Amino acid sequence: MFKWILRGVLALLAVIVIAVVFALEPIAKFMIEHEGSKQVGAKVNVDSVDIQFYPTHVALHGLTVANPQEPMRNLLQSETVSADVDSKALLKMQFIADQVLLSGLQMYTERSTPGTLDGKMPPPKPESDSALPGISLPDPSALLAEEQATIQAEFDSIQTGFSNIESRWQTKTAELPEQAQLDAYQQRWQELKQKNIIERIAGAKKLRDDIKDDLKQFKTLNEDLKTDSAEAKSLSLRAANLPADQSKRMLSKYGLDQGSEGMLRFLLGDEVNTFVQRGLSLYQETMGNMAEKEAAPAEAPSELPVKLLVRQILIDGYQVIGGEKLAYSGEINDVTDQQDYWNKPITMALRGGMEQKSQLVIDGVFDQRNNTLKSVFNMALKQLALSGVSLSQSPDLPLQLEKGIADIAANFSINGDTLKGSAKGLVNQAKLLVANAAADNKTAKLLAAALEDVSRLVMDLSVNGTVNEPAIKLKSNLDSILGDVLGAELKAKLSEVEDELKTKLSSDYGPQIGKLQEQQNVLNQYKDLLGDREAALQALMKEMM
Repeated sequence: MFKWILRGVLALLAVIVIAVVFALEPIAKFMIEHEGSKQVGAKVNVDSVDIQFYPTHVALHGLTVANPQEPMRNLLQSETVSADVDSKALLKMQFIADQVLLSGLQMYTERSTPGTLDGKMPPPKPESDSALPGISLPDPSALLAEEQATIQAEFDSIQTGFSNIESRWQTKTAELPEQAQLDAYQQRWQELKQKNIIERIAGAKKLRDDIKDDLKQFKTLNEDLKTDSAEAKSLSLRAANLPADQSKRMLSKYGLDQGSEGMLRFLLGDEVNTFVQRGLSLYQETMGNMAEKEAAPAEAPSELPVKLLVRQILIDGYQVIGGEKLAYSGEINDVTDQQDYWNKPITMALRGGMEQKSQLVIDGVFDQRNNTLKSVFNMALKQLALSGVSLSQSPDLPLQLEKGIADIAANFSINGDTLKGSAKGLVNQAKLLVANAAADNKTAKLLAAALEDVSRLVMDLSVNGTVNEPAIKLKSNLDSILGDVLGAELKAKLSEVEDELKTKLSSDYGPQIGKLQEQQNVLNQYKDLLGDREAALQALMKEMM
């Protein structure tokens, strides 16, 4: 009987083990997609998951990570992600591996369905009604709506400056000699005048010393008054100039301060912003998230204080550019969410090219030690054959690089949230094509004719600001050509936008600006008080001489 019971228990255990093994992969697939989507803020999908034991090997097939900023594109996709991992660490929610293979990697591929968490497309951004021939300029009202928080922060900063000045002087004047003290000095002098000459001289000396001690603080206070008066004047000037200064700031932020010198920026429009934002999105979703360090568990000092620890990630992939595949391979080393564990930065190195022998070199260092993520990224691409590359999606002036040989060099650095970088591009043997320029748009047709003779394209992109709010500028050798065509018309349109911004700011924030300017005289009462008290003491000193 006991044998039959034992056999039954063993059979039941075997069924349970088989069920767990076969169910583990669907469970892992669900957890990866569910938790990954929450972390990214967009859909994460996996075609299948393979798990092997002894040693523990995990492979993800058909991984796609949607771009939170562009629902119809993937941030990245990979044919296979595989690694031998520490099974004990997995039970502790840690991913530890000596080597991870990332194969068939591609960036920013198109999706057939939206990558939003709810599967719906976000509402389209409102289009601007203000336009230059073939070139859209933003609506001032829309700019103000987007920048309202920043503008209000400037008001709050000025108001805080005035409040701090007044608070300081409330404290300073509270320590001044009161009128009762002045009356007491006067009384002492009147009493001394009734005494004999010897007592009067001795008493007068003591009284003068007491008055001099009080007068000493007036010298310091008068210097402080000059400094704070200058600060109050500066704050009042900031308030008065706020409409003009904020207008210029917004034009600069959106690349509208470049005039005819940055004309290509208008043609490319959102394409430039999209290019930069894609790189920043990838950075934030990978390296950026690693900067959020967590303390090691206090009760388990023997466990590794990490959730992620990978010695090396081997990468191979490709990117389709101008209809051609640019293949690349390389590695990322020392990846961990607690970089102090190895006390060295994450490093990246990729190399690649096309059949036309173009050479791609990418190097990066991501150092999150000392609680601040510092990153440096360099890229060089030489003799890249391009064809059929769309430069502008403008319906009035669709600009395309039909062919060309490109050399591109870029370098970017990020210190915490501060962003700085540049990219320089040179395209030789270039042929620009303007297809189907609007027939009823005379300016667009003139631009199309001017661009058709261009055989060399030089571009200089600079990016500054912060990771969340990059300020982008783009200049090129086409600027003078485009500027000659548009000339005064462009400057006039830009001037209209700036004037309307200043007018709207003055109208919307006029009362606040007026109240701030009135506070320039916040120190007058304290100046009068200092003058009166000091004059009274000086008069008494003079009377005693």
